[in-house]
Amino acid sequence: MWKWLLATFVFALIVVELVFFAPQAGDREVEKDWVAESEIEDEKDIEQVLSGSHLVESKGEKKLWELDAQEARKKKQSDDWGLTAVKVKFFGENQVIYNAVGKEGFVGELQKKLKISGDTEITSNNGYTLNTEVLYYKTDTRTIDGPEEVTLVGPPDQNGDGGPLHMRADYFDANLTTNIINLKSNVRGRKSMSGGRQMKIQSREAVFSGASNFVLFKKDVIIDVDSMTITGPRAKFIYKNNDLHSMFIDGGVKIKDIGRWGVAGEAEVFFQEDKYIFRDNPKVVEADDQLVGDEIIVSQGGDRIVVKKAKTKYNTNKESEGEKRP
Repeated sequence: MWKWLLATFVFALIVVELVFFAPQAGDREVEKDWVAESEIEDEKDIEQVLSGSHLVESKGEKKLWELDAQEARKKKQSDDWGLTAVKVKFFGENQVIYNAVGKEGFVGELQKKLKISGDTEITSNNGYTLNTEVLYYKTDTRTIDGPEEVTLVGPPDQNGDGGPLHMRADYFDANLTTNIINLKSNVRGRKSMSGGRQMKIQSREAVFSGASNFVLFKKDVIIDVDSMTITGPRAKFIYKNNDLHSMFIDGGVKIKDIGRWGVAGEAEVFFQEDKYIFRDNPKVVEADDQLVGDEIIVSQGGDRIVVKKAKTKYNTNKESEGEKRP
């Protein structure tokens, strides 16, 4: 009997451990790759301590990353190093550089894996700054993974009075071969526009370039500017002279504003001019009016609407192409 009771008790403990301590289904795969990391905590496991450490990882004559740390600690019978006060310079393609800092670090597998944690910040040389708690780098894939919540701040407009882009997401990754930075899951943010106006944007994914001003939002994109809301499957920022000039939305666009709504195949938002152009079978419905044409232009906060090559009637406070208000 006592053997049966003992077996039942052990089985119950196993069930409790599986239920309460097993990883969640949504855990990022990158974390599983580092389970065997074995952080250096016990002083008796330390074989060597170096102050002012400098490490370089290269492939042939090409530098992949360069690391400086206030202190490095090597484990016994291991090539792994624990680091404090870490600074890393990652070398992307086409001479793009990413500078990362963190309170702690870890180098493992003969410098093929690198971890930075604790108030981690990474900056691209075109002005993007990402902040997160931990990031992982793998030499074989030339990728950086940030499995925890991340914020991104872009450079301010150089010539206009618009502020920087502020974004937030559940996690991110970056590819140093393509210089592409991906924000993923619950992407949301804002940008100050000229005249004190604010743009808010959200999507499921966002793509940035560490080498240029390429910005693309993907999957369930929602843009709010003043009272207007525009939704679509993707939206791309278009820059001119290093300032955000416009946003192009395609793949099926829906528009909602106070007292009006509309649809179009594509739309372009000109932020400095406060102008919206809807193309590809656009239609705007306002009260009893249905505006249909080759192109519909909304400006002046929605007070002025121009319908090019109108295909239906509209009332007298709307203008067709070439007409001017008195």
